[in-house]
Amino acid sequence: MKHILKIFIFVLLPFMSIGQSDMFEWGEGLTYYTGKFDTTEYSLEEIETIYNYLYSPSSEMLTVGNIWKIEQMDTATTTPIDNYYKNTFHFLETMRVPEGEFWDSLLLLRKREHYEVCNIKRLFILAIKDPQILFQHYHVECSSEIKALNGDSASLLNAWYELKERQKLNNCCPENVEKEYLSKYNSNNRLKHARLELMTYGWWNCMNQFVYHHTDYARIEDEFQKLFISVHREDEED
Repeated sequence: MKHILKIFIFVLLPFMSIGQSDMFEWGEGLTYYTGKFDTTEYSLEEIETIYNYLYSPSSEMLTVGNIWKIEQMDTATTTPIDNYYKNTFHFLETMRVPEGEFWDSLLLLRKREHYEVCNIKRLFILAIKDPQILFQHYHVECSSEIKALNGDSASLLNAWYELKERQKLNNCCPENVEKEYLSKYNSNNRLKHARLELMTYGWWNCMNQFVYHHTDYARIEDEFQKLFISVHREDEED
């Protein structure tokens, strides 16, 4: 009986592996998809690479090198961003892209997005230590933030105050914005707080409008599903 059981398990395992290797799951929020693909056309690794690098910008691209605390300012370096850019660009250059004009175009647009996002992140780190570099990447729309970051203490603090007042107008709980501002203003590191706040919520938000972000989500979803033999959609209830 034990020998029969061993044979049964040995035969079953390859079948289970094959059954899993031609399925890919994706989605977010309340909608999820399960797609079955032809393993003679794509491997699971290729499907995952297409999803991770072309389907949508990676979460790492949005978070790498971010600075949220003043304690990070003095030791901030562009190394994590530089490494991420180099490694991801290598994937974009060497990955197998599905045939067709859409995917060729999307690859170029992702490369552009990757370059511009990483470039502004790099500039942010450099400007934290030397805000004069912002004059080399000057936009009139962001001039007030650039001038304040390169001005005296009074100009910096005044710009921070004005930023806080604008934030209160667009926040559900303006009293919390005011409370956090006063806490930082009354600390011994008020100038550091002012610089980081103005860089993050002033200059960055202003400059972000000049950075390319690809947003053709519906078309990408449609073309991605065409890579599969069949796709099952599941919508969860609220």
